[in-house]
Amino acid sequence: MSLFKYETHLHTIEGSACGSSYGADYIEPFYNAGYAGIFVTDHFFGGNTAASREGLWADRVEQYCKGYENALAAAKIFNEKNHLTGTDKEFKVFFGIEQTFNGDDYLLYGFTKEWLLAHPEIETMKHQELFAAVNSVGGLMIQAHPFRLRGYQHSMYIHPRDVHGVEVYNGGNKPEENQLAALYAHIYDFPQTSGSDIHTINFIPDAPGKLSVGGMAFTTPLKDVYDYAQRVKNKNATLIR
Repeated sequence: MSLFKYETHLHTIEGSACGSSYGADYIEPFYNAGYAGIFVTDHFFGGNTAASREGLWADRVEQYCKGYENALAAAKIFNEKNHLTGTDKEFKVFFGIEQTFNGDDYLLYGFTKEWLLAHPEIETMKHQELFAAVNSVGGLMIQAHPFRLRGYQHSMYIHPRDVHGVEVYNGGNKPEENQLAALYAHIYDFPQTSGSDIHTINFIPDAPGKLSVGGMAFTTPLKDVYDYAQRVKNKNATLIR
């Protein structure tokens, strides 16, 4: 059975200060590696964002969304050039966010640029408020790499009442960190996700069948972000690791 694979955790140089590849750079390499699409989840204003933390909110959101928008535009050109538009092989680009609190990070799916422009209060939302906002749009809130511990962190935090699920495989994690995340998800019976946490195209396998870096797989193509959110909540997905 052919599966449709999607990268769920991706950073661009336009939106993430730690990114080193442009949004447009990801399209052809991921397609050649056998993926059906990507979610651009750049670091939001609570984390290592490349967007300004000063100035008008509209200008800041505009800057933040550039990586996603450039990837989306590149995918449109790629699909048209290769006659993929409107077929099951059309390469999709979806919008996501990675928000950070005290070292704990969350992948948010379901917000749009228009929603962000209308809700500047998102920048200061606490866990419960953010979870409620995600629910209000029918989205998905996943704690990313919950047991990762790096030199810039002094503690690890989990918020089991304020998430829909857990990223149990992260391509940038140590094996034991992924194992702890999987145990956490199992204990709370959370939906599980996988993503590469990619920051550069050099991390992408150069051909189908080579070692994957992470993501989620489905038996039919994703229609949109909300389709993804519902499938994950229903545990109707295969993890790529």
